[in-house]
Amino acid sequence: MRKAVLILAIVIGTIVIGLRFLRASAQENMPVRIVHSQPLFQAASTTGRSLYSARLIGAPVIDGQVSDWPALPSIELNRNTAYSFSGRVDSLSDLSAVIRSGWDDNHLYFAIQVKDDVLVADSTDVWRDDGVEIGLDGLYDQYAWGWDDHQYTIVVDGRTADRGVLTKDIRAAVLATEDGYNIEVAIPISKLLPGVPISGTVMGFTVGIHDDDDGGNWDAYLIWEGTNTNSRPDQFGSLIFTERPEDRLAALEAKVIELERKMQELLRILREFEQLTPP
Repeated sequence: MRKAVLILAIVIGTIVIGLRFLRASAQENMPVRIVHSQPLFQAASTTGRSLYSARLIGAPVIDGQVSDWPALPSIELNRNTAYSFSGRVDSLSDLSAVIRSGWDDNHLYFAIQVKDDVLVADSTDVWRDDGVEIGLDGLYDQYAWGWDDHQYTIVVDGRTADRGVLTKDIRAAVLATEDGYNIEVAIPISKLLPGVPISGTVMGFTVGIHDDDDGGNWDAYLIWEGTNTNSRPDQFGSLIFTERPEDRLAALEAKVIELERKMQELLRILREFEQLTPP
């Protein structure tokens, strides 16, 4: 028994040393560039403008505080950048937004900072109040009514809806700021893809913001790409999933550390078992 335990310990030690060597080699030779793998489910071609969604090592806390987000690519939505523009927008402080996105194996995340000088939420219909709409074509098939297609609305008062119907499928938080409000949202990947995304995955994507300054119906409506956020995914832009090499390395390191911990626990159990076994 002692010999068997010794052999197992040597094997485990060899595995740990090998993993450490691979980790060191990967870190030394890793090029600094964005990784774009072949998409798992979608074609690689895109239409319109794109927002790059970066893999996140740690999931953000969904509380409306966006200061904990890393520096990521962003897009601006205002009266100058909108593909569709309805109503009246007097200035950037009247209505505009900056949008960032991240992802992990389980969720797609958005951090949206909206400038809006008057916040109103007084209607039963979510699209009549101040709020943000996120249009997604998960399979990037440009079909509007599949299980993967959604128009998620987050109202300034915290209500969430999918195609106008209140939903709890997503987690969202709204935080009022001096010049408007912040939105953080986590959307389950299972609502968009039949598996786990990889770097290079592409989804159809657009975003819209409503402005209601005086109650009742909205007064202005901006859409980043397309003429609506629910039924014309062929007009959407694209959301492209990316992964930095250093983030991939950090994720691998975390897995190695966890494996080492489990191996140490196994060795401890084997030592206890050896003590109970007759010589």
